[in-house]
Amino acid sequence: MDLDTTRKRPRESGVAVDRLSALPDCLLHVIMSFMKARQVVQTCMLSKRWEHLWCTVPCLDVDHREFQSTGEAAQGDNEVWQNFEDFADNLMLHHQIAHLDTFQLHVNDVYRWGQHASRWIRRSIKYNTKVPGIPRPGLSCSSWSLKRLHLSNICLDDLFAKHISSMCCSLEDLNLKGCRFAFNEITSHSLKSLVIDSCDSKLCPSKLVVTAPAIASLCLIVKLWFFPGGLFVNEMPFLSKASILVSATYDGKNFQHNQSKFLGSLCNVTTLELSGFQTMHYIFQIIPEEPVELPEFKNLKILSLDKCDLSDNFQLLKHFLQNSPNLEKLTLRLCELPKDSKKRKGKAKAKKTRLVDIRCENLKLTEIIYDADDVLQLVGLLLNDSANLPKNNIKLSKVDR
Repeated sequence: MDLDTTRKRPRESGVAVDRLSALPDCLLHVIMSFMKARQVVQTCMLSKRWEHLWCTVPCLDVDHREFQSTGEAAQGDNEVWQNFEDFADNLMLHHQIAHLDTFQLHVNDVYRWGQHASRWIRRSIKYNTKVPGIPRPGLSCSSWSLKRLHLSNICLDDLFAKHISSMCCSLEDLNLKGCRFAFNEITSHSLKSLVIDSCDSKLCPSKLVVTAPAIASLCLIVKLWFFPGGLFVNEMPFLSKASILVSATYDGKNFQHNQSKFLGSLCNVTTLELSGFQTMHYIFQIIPEEPVELPEFKNLKILSLDKCDLSDNFQLLKHFLQNSPNLEKLTLRLCELPKDSKKRKGKAKAKKTRLVDIRCENLKLTEIIYDADDVLQLVGLLLNDSANLPKNNIKLSKVDR
């Protein structure tokens, strides 16, 4: 074979091709949206192409933890905060906030830094809303408005609540974790997802009222002693998924008084998780002179009761089984059950507990997670009415607390 006729490979040019920078701004913004804010700003050092790109990124995740260091280079809390504060001040000053789609802010301690950080929230909302007759830098008719707001350990004043109610008309996702409230009510007609996780209140007395008729997903993790005035949710006709975890002490009486009405506001859900709910017997004791109307859950398919009090002969459970015709899966996790009747040996046998007018004939699986032998009464309750639960399978799992 003639070697001269063999094909020669083209020589490498030796010049690196920056294909990433060749992407359009919209794709680069998508990539940057997965990064923390400090990393986003640092991209300005890559090349001339990236110098100002961070100023219009639609998602900002500003995180106090990014400025912490470990080992010999570890700094004190005050020095870490000063570095973070300088960074956040400059970021909010130079970024075109009017283009924000998502804003996330996390500080490490609500009691030390939460009040200082609240000013960034006010600025982000101020320059993110369209007010007729008032021009905003970088804001046009086609500019994006804030859709997602996630805050951790921030002090939020009454002005924040008013902005959410009247000015954030595009806000769909609000997540508040470990924040301190100086207001009693959250109102929004645009919200579709709301999470309030372990927040407390500066007010005394305080309560928490949620008015958001467009909500589809709701998660409330609330310590009731921070809201002794009660927890109230107005009707949510589009709600499909709800997770409600309450921790109650003697300060939770106002919530227990309102528990039936609270459940009524959740009646449209398809998936419901309740944790820490008290007995229905407790409600009747509080308001014996008032008729208590319990809601019907026509759309409910998945129900989870976690650490709820069922010691009043399973009244809360009975209500769901009698008023949830489309229920398909039931999970009972570490609930407080009636005491077993084993101590009654030699005495007359206790009457069997039965379900009356049971309606959830589509129930396919009941999962019972327990830590005591008292579960036998619960199993008996379900087996006694097995004819009305023809598709139901019972799964038992014992755990150690």
